[in-house]
Amino acid sequence: MFAKINHLAIASDRYAENARFYMALFGMKASSNTRPARAMPVGDGQIGLNNIPRREGRRSGLDHFGFEVESMALTLERMRAFDPSLQWVKRPSVRPNAAVSAHDPDMIIFDLAEKSSGKAQDIFAENNWDQPRYINHVTLRVRHPERSAEFYERIFELKASQKDGVWRVSDGRVSLVLLPWSMDNFIGHDPMPPQLEHFGFKVESVEAVRRDMEELIGFNPQFLTRPLGIGEEGKARFDLFKQCPEGEFHLTDIEGVYIDVSEH
Repeated sequence: MFAKINHLAIASDRYAENARFYMALFGMKASSNTRPARAMPVGDGQIGLNNIPRREGRRSGLDHFGFEVESMALTLERMRAFDPSLQWVKRPSVRPNAAVSAHDPDMIIFDLAEKSSGKAQDIFAENNWDQPRYINHVTLRVRHPERSAEFYERIFELKASQKDGVWRVSDGRVSLVLLPWSMDNFIGHDPMPPQLEHFGFKVESVEAVRRDMEELIGFNPQFLTRPLGIGEEGKARFDLFKQCPEGEFHLTDIEGVYIDVSEH
């Protein structure tokens, strides 16, 4: 496998609490070498979910995702050949788990780390286990889904497929679901640009997740998440969220990031 999706990042003023939410509800694990002053990464065995402090001038919520690749040089060469206007930049040295940040044709940001670099730290170096609840898809809103599928297939060798009019690209465990972006999507609520929209978990039982969610809130009211579909604008946003064919049950995390879960 040339590349795999290896992390997601969420920016939050409540980043440590948000990490505990994912540990409590989805069984994600924290690193044995956590650096809590910088971030709170947790993992599901493949994906490192990095809960990072929101910095000045930055929005909260889903921030970016990332790949681990066999060859950084070949990845960048393929990007240049695909579209010379695509750009990338070296990451700050204090970010050891990704060497480069780049973007796709819709300006959606992703990180790149080389598998053989030996620089991975925290959960990114420890991810190597199986668990019943794990991240199985990441949904992007893009202007031209077929072109985006071609990009991720050609650059990262992800397997592209189309079913019921929806394009997906997969590393064998995690899929990018490529939903079309249009201004018409935002009738009745505030527009957003093409972006990383939400992600979802494969679980052993949707009903078990529902029960666990109620139990968690009973134990700790700080785990009460955002309501969905409330008011006219809330209903419009929720309807857009539910366009993703992967989700059977929908919720948010503490920060308000959309999550869906499925067992099929």
